[in-house]
Amino acid sequence: MQFTRSKYKRLIIKHIQGETTPEEQKLAEAWISSSPANGRLYKTYQGLLLLTDKDKVSYNTDKAWENLQARIHSNQGSAAKPVKTAYRRLLPYYSVAGIAAMLLIAFGLFSILQKEVVVKQFTTTSNISAPLSLPDGSSVILNRNSFIKYPDHFTGNLREISIFGEAFFEVSPDREMPFLIHASGLDIKVVGTSFNVEAKAGSDFVKVTVNTGKVLVYPTGTPSGKIESSGLILSAGEIATYSPESGKILRGVNDDLNILSWKTGILTFRESRLDDVLKALENKYETRFVVKNREVLNQRLTARFENDSLEDVMETISLIYNVSYEIKGKIVILH
Repeated sequence: MQFTRSKYKRLIIKHIQGETTPEEQKLAEAWISSSPANGRLYKTYQGLLLLTDKDKVSYNTDKAWENLQARIHSNQGSAAKPVKTAYRRLLPYYSVAGIAAMLLIAFGLFSILQKEVVVKQFTTTSNISAPLSLPDGSSVILNRNSFIKYPDHFTGNLREISIFGEAFFEVSPDREMPFLIHASGLDIKVVGTSFNVEAKAGSDFVKVTVNTGKVLVYPTGTPSGKIESSGLILSAGEIATYSPESGKILRGVNDDLNILSWKTGILTFRESRLDDVLKALENKYETRFVVKNREVLNQRLTARFENDSLEDVMETISLIYNVSYEIKGKIVILH
């Protein structure tokens, strides 16, 4: 074992002054006994340091090292006599205060590192949430009847959370600590991007739609060595549909102009079949349509609705297609 200045200088000075931890003491003793040359060099350093006036001894190990090297060079060829003075007597009085200060700092750091993680839960019912700020500065907006679980502070090498329902994320970039979302059997791993996750209770699918950046999706529990082969990397404008039953993930291009209508409040239709229009309305307003005249479903609609109520939208449709409707709770009947 070769003695290197950067690795052992502080350790040897601390060992000579009797200030090493048990682990450091073992490391120092292993180095000393690894070769006769190391043993002789250690005794030389030991003798020179112990002969130094204790009032001039400093806990600055870099300076102590330089002093030792200077004295060795000035005494080359002369052997230092072993000194049997107890280490305890040579410990500078003020180093005790320094050790106490270091112990306090170490205790403080230990307390911070060992701070218990508290898992928080945020839930929505009938209203869409305002942007929720996560501990890392990322933000999330929850759709109705959704909830998210997240820690009060992130630890380790991942920022992990769980989502149930639907939510839109804007993740703060951090390549050293990726963001990982667990969503009903599907994991979504990102560094910094924005995307929508739909994992509603009772649904047969989990959907991830990327707005900006890239995300990696793969089934929960996939071994780390198989994530790349089992998952998909999605870019902006792409959508992944995952079936928990089959375990398969399908990639597609998002052509749904209203995928974020629940968040933006805007519905846009461009020559859309009325059948597709009603599906978009069902999703946004959490309602169900019963259509008595099925022929009307083939009609086309080009329109834009911005923060309109369901009744306002239905009034427009009834005027365009000369149909009547009635709203009964969560059901809309189209005659």
